Amino acid sequence: MAVCLTDEQQAIVAHDHGPALVFAVAGAGKTTALVHRVERLVRQRVFDPRRILLTSFSRMAVADLKRALSAWPHCDAVRTSTLHALGLWVVRRAAKEGLVVLKDEPLGEGQERALLAKTLRRARELRVDYADELETLDLEDFLSYVGACKGNLHYADLEAAALPPSARQVARQAQAPAGLEWYLDLYRLYEQVRQEEGALTYDDLLLVGWELLVRHEGLAQAMAKGFQAVLVDEFQDVNLAQSEILDLLTPERNYMVVGDDDQTIYEWRGASPRFILEFERRYGAKKYLIRDSFRCSAAQVALAGRLIAHNRQREPKRLSLTRGFEGQVFVHNPQSIPDQAREIVGEIAEALRRGMRLGDIAILVRLYAQTPYIEQALIEAQIPYRVVGSPPFYRRPEIETLLAYLELGRLELTPNPDPGRLAQAWGLAYNRPTRYLSRTLAEAIRKRATAQRLPLSRALRQAALEVEPRLSERLEELAGLLEWLGQVQEQRAAGVLAALDARLEYSRYLRAHSGFPEVGEGKAASVKAFLDYARDKGSVRELREHLEYLADLQLGHEEEAEAITLMTVFRAKGLEWPLVFLPDCTEGTFPYGGNPNTEEERRLFYVALTRSKGHTHLYVPLSGTPSRFLREAEAQPTLQTVERLGEALFKPAKALSSLETLTLARDLGALGLERYLYRWWPAPPEQARAVAQKVLRLFAAAEREGWLEALGLSPAQREVWEALGPLETPPDPQEFRDLAQFLPRATVVASLENVRPGQKVRHPQFGLGTVVRLEDGVAMVAFGDGLRRLALRYARLEVLGG
Repeated sequence: MAVCLTDEQQAIVAHDHGPALVFAVAGAGKTTALVHRVERLVRQRVFDPRRILLTSFSRMAVADLKRALSAWPHCDAVRTSTLHALGLWVVRRAAKEGLVVLKDEPLGEGQERALLAKTLRRARELRVDYADELETLDLEDFLSYVGACKGNLHYADLEAAALPPSARQVARQAQAPAGLEWYLDLYRLYEQVRQEEGALTYDDLLLVGWELLVRHEGLAQAMAKGFQAVLVDEFQDVNLAQSEILDLLTPERNYMVVGDDDQTIYEWRGASPRFILEFERRYGAKKYLIRDSFRCSAAQVALAGRLIAHNRQREPKRLSLTRGFEGQVFVHNPQSIPDQAREIVGEIAEALRRGMRLGDIAILVRLYAQTPYIEQALIEAQIPYRVVGSPPFYRRPEIETLLAYLELGRLELTPNPDPGRLAQAWGLAYNRPTRYLSRTLAEAIRKRATAQRLPLSRALRQAALEVEPRLSERLEELAGLLEWLGQVQEQRAAGVLAALDARLEYSRYLRAHSGFPEVGEGKAASVKAFLDYARDKGSVRELREHLEYLADLQLGHEEEAEAITLMTVFRAKGLEWPLVFLPDCTEGTFPYGGNPNTEEERRLFYVALTRSKGHTHLYVPLSGTPSRFLREAEAQPTLQTVERLGEALFKPAKALSSLETLTLARDLGALGLERYLYRWWPAPPEQARAVAQKVLRLFAAAEREGWLEALGLSPAQREVWEALGPLETPPDPQEFRDLAQFLPRATVVASLENVRPGQKVRHPQFGLGTVVRLEDGVAMVAFGDGLRRLALRYARLEVLGG
């Protein structure tokens, strides 16, 4: 495999023994560096290939590693596995030694749901206090809660686990989500049933694997002997259980981890940037950086770099440019959300006309709630698309429930309604939000309505006469709701849906019935988006017909066929496309208002900005407030600067204007693009030297006039260009005669309100200075020759940039 490695990659490949930490930016070729290191370790017989472990969080990452390593037959014996599979090795080894009973292979997803169903039956048999809550339990939400607990080593009953003292320092007692205290009780019962069955779930591979290692020192030692060297990719994604398993299996500390703390976006499921940020101190690791991005062009590199620098909890580093200036970032300002969808689809249609493939295009969203108008526009333009990780918007559970209510309203007015449609809609609606109606009662009501050909509302009222008062009241209320829905079928859908949401307190219910606040907020946001979507869809009847029309159009697209990718940024990490669209770059979406962790939100936007290896389109609808992240990245000035840099770098030195030369002198380093100058700039050597000389002459001219600081020029920026050779001849006095026009605009200080500490000022006698502090109408200003005390009333100071 003939691959030209960068100096930073070569340093990683050359690492032999001991702990190592590699920070690799987005698109840095970390897989290449990792597999080349493994190949060298095997080829030079540093370690036995059978005792080298190459592992990562996800199956996709491990598959990439294995595929890259397959180029070298002498590496065939190297072990590659996910961290969950590593946990399974531990469990199987323990079972072989009689330390644990492993009846069957770990449960698959369907089997795990069957185990939960058995737990729910047990709960009902025991008549637990929370039995009524189980009727509306979101199975996926609860299993996600259990998975997050186990990944964080949060036990359903920590005391009963009777862990060794050292393990008690790491494990914790699980806590119930706010407002769902019974989740913890159900978690305990779930664990009891699982242990009776002798079953292991996917998440148990981590918790049980770790527990076996801490309980049985001999097992931990035996397992660790099997690994002379351990290399971990995507380390920013590991959770506590994975981190601790790796710690126990690497006592010799030939342990290298690779990741990017700036891409830690799975904190909700247990990942934390602290695992990678604390690794160097915890293990005394040698630290490496891979900064070259082989994916993104200058616009994405500059924008993402400026954005992520605002995070405090991070390793300071900058993306370095390799691919040049061809890919661009475009910022669009549509009037509204519907206009945004039409513009996105218009851009996509134009790209397809130019020959781009459907699979080369992605639309990335923060929430699935953003997709309705986009999906409609794609469907109507007959552009195949695939929503990854979610059904189309009109088939999402929270929306299907609302549509089920509308359908029940329609059936109120329909003689002899279709029994199948009635059963389907009733099954979705009768207990959402929770009314504590048993399935038996709900089924009896439906059968009465069908058998006696009654409107469902009348069947409900009849049943209300036969049950206890509190339940009777709920049935009467539901009957009244269905009667109302029957009467409003020709009214505006948006108004009816808004009133239905309010009467049901549906959005509040969605927020409260999730183990993860962001999931509940996301579902409520999906409802709000659907209500907004319905505004221009006419009556309830017309909305229903519209959705049926969209579904019919969508039926023509085969699931396996090539399509536009529509997915959340969470799912996009690690992926790349030539063309990426990012809608709704506005407050409330980026950052999402439902997540108080702004640093994680900033990391998420950073991931979105670094997915394109071509063009990126950002949309900021005028109906919203532009995202603070665009302001932090100084999006428009940054993109304009990048455009000027791209033009200037490829011009002959003689053709460079003073402004273009100043841009090269000041902004290349400011945007962190200096490494491109040395390693990747494709200019011929003669042109590169000539441009560098012109830039250095500008520095000399600015220094001669005393303008370096005023123009924003620094010694570090000069050094960037001096690395290409020292200044050979001083500037001609006429070469940059127009340089003065680029000095910051100055304002004479009239009062104390016009000046503040830290501000750059100019004095007619002492030159440029910086305000240190203010006191009683006097400014203490630091000039080149020292600190001076100046009365603002008489000093004739000018504020630069004022």
